[in-house]
Amino acid sequence: MRYFSVFLFLVGCAPTLTWMPDPSPIPSCKPDRLLVWTDFTPQVPQDHRGAETAVRFLHYPTQHRLSVEFDHEQSWVRPELIDPQDVTTWQMSEHLLAHEQLHFLISCLVVRQANLSITKQDDLFRMLQLTQRVAQQLNLQYDTDTNHGVNLDVQQSWESEVMRQFQELGPGPFPPSSFKERESKKF
Repeated sequence: MRYFSVFLFLVGCAPTLTWMPDPSPIPSCKPDRLLVWTDFTPQVPQDHRGAETAVRFLHYPTQHRLSVEFDHEQSWVRPELIDPQDVTTWQMSEHLLAHEQLHFLISCLVVRQANLSITKQDDLFRMLQLTQRVAQQLNLQYDTDTNHGVNLDVQQSWESEVMRQFQELGPGPFPPSSFKERESKKF
């Protein structure tokens, strides 16, 4: 019975992030899913950090669309966090993974919002630069506010707000009818 109660405790502490697949034929985020530790390169850093998430912002001129791509080569995690051997390390690993997943979700959210607002007349490269700046500023603010995930209450607040906004952009027809109506009125 002791194992069962420990399991319930651990399940209750698990992060609650969910992924909303992008309905577009060209997803705003690559991969179009939550990150897992196997996406990261095992690496022992020179400092105390446990992981780093890096992304690249891309544009597709022929489709007039932006995307953010997880950078496997520049993203890393301490090897002992990939397959934790004790409960304490497992909890730390789960919380750190949720923190890194939210970094990716923040960038994805900004890119998805940008893609929904882009018109055929917009300068795609300028939109890419603006989107990248906004995502970087939000990610810096996220790390500052949460103290890199250490402040669990603020971490939870960020998770809740990002998930709320992310789910508002949830699955549906692409482009949404409001976008189609706006575009048809311009021509």
